[in-house]
Amino acid sequence: MDASMMNIVIIGGSNTGLMNGIVLKRLGHNVRILEQNTQSQRDDLAAGITTHPVFEEFMERHDHTAESWSIHSPGVQFLNKAAAVTRRLNRPLQMTSWGVIYHHLRANFDGFQSNFCPNPPAPAKGDGDAVFECGKRVTGLVHTISGVEITYEDLLNKKEEGKLLADLVIIANGANSSLRSTIFTGVERVYAGYVAFRGTVPESEVSDEAKKTFDPNLTYNSFNNGYILLYIIPGTDGSIVPGHRRYNWVWYHPLAAGSPELENIMTDSSGVVHRNTLPVGTMQASEWAPYVALASKIMCAPFAEMVRKTTQPFITAIGDVSCPRATAFDGKVLIAGEALNLVRPHMALSTTQSAMQALLLEKVLKREITLREWEEQVLQYGRVSALKTNAFGSFFLYGYLSTAGWLVKLAGALLGHLPPFAWLSASAATESSKKK
Repeated sequence: MDASMMNIVIIGGSNTGLMNGIVLKRLGHNVRILEQNTQSQRDDLAAGITTHPVFEEFMERHDHTAESWSIHSPGVQFLNKAAAVTRRLNRPLQMTSWGVIYHHLRANFDGFQSNFCPNPPAPAKGDGDAVFECGKRVTGLVHTISGVEITYEDLLNKKEEGKLLADLVIIANGANSSLRSTIFTGVERVYAGYVAFRGTVPESEVSDEAKKTFDPNLTYNSFNNGYILLYIIPGTDGSIVPGHRRYNWVWYHPLAAGSPELENIMTDSSGVVHRNTLPVGTMQASEWAPYVALASKIMCAPFAEMVRKTTQPFITAIGDVSCPRATAFDGKVLIAGEALNLVRPHMALSTTQSAMQALLLEKVLKREITLREWEEQVLQYGRVSALKTNAFGSFFLYGYLSTAGWLVKLAGALLGHLPPFAWLSASAATESSKKK
């Protein structure tokens, strides 16, 4: 890859695209992000994020705002049905939300001003141009002698067609990327047999008893064929001040593929069936009520309270997808983030994966590693992350016997003997049938 100044287009303006964009513009390259969403100001998504050292390294190096972005959690605790602590782990973690990270990254990429970051940093000497364009749906990529030709629809201008020529393109438009499918035919998202119910409760609405149980730890409660976890995240305005934060929970629950239960809960209030995510604010109250009742039966009281007090739950159908390569078009196209490798959320490694990819790409452009080495490392990281995460989730959902297959594959990946693709779907097809 030529390390001289390039014109780079990133497809997808979420956190993966922004992390790569920040690194590249600070190396002097001109970066244009094409985002399908028509609004720069994005909803918070009510989604919590647990970070790890790689992401924290990224923020330490590349977040030039003066705003705090996380809440410290000193450790992890596990509760039984009586809400008694059965195990503690001294593992400090940083907790945040999608909205906080997105707006911090936007402030650093193109100086976007928001309530989260009202005083974005000024461009530094040597920065390249950074442009964030909303309402651009990319429809095609063509490899040319001069680079990569990008075709897009302008959703803000009567879907008029536009074209761009780039020296380098990064596909970072998520796990459902249609562009990825045109490059790697047959690579599709595979449902894993269970969903994640998610929600938040304002700190002001949480009982004192529940606060005493949870604060300030990452807390788990496991039960037959499922488990729930909870941690504190910033408020909807990014506030980390006690009293203005939120309690964020995730409940993993098996629902068989093709079952009426899955279809019903993934059908929104207007009758539309969603395949992967039922968005915030669209849940049918009649479909959610049985799960609220189930939570009271199977969970300890503090967790049941969180589920009961959540007014805007949403759902993600957990799935797997993995690309055989991270480069295409002779290295002129890179695939990053969940477009490359969808990691189940049990261990919160998705954001970490994107940060690692961006930091390694920085090394490529500085000629510290080759593009081939970048590809080898991001693919290996994705394999190992997915296998560790799947074993972790299977243990809590179905018991230790269900982890055997994942652990064997993990050993193979660590030893370098695992084939680069097609290992996820076979396991996902049978995993949900396994019981404790």
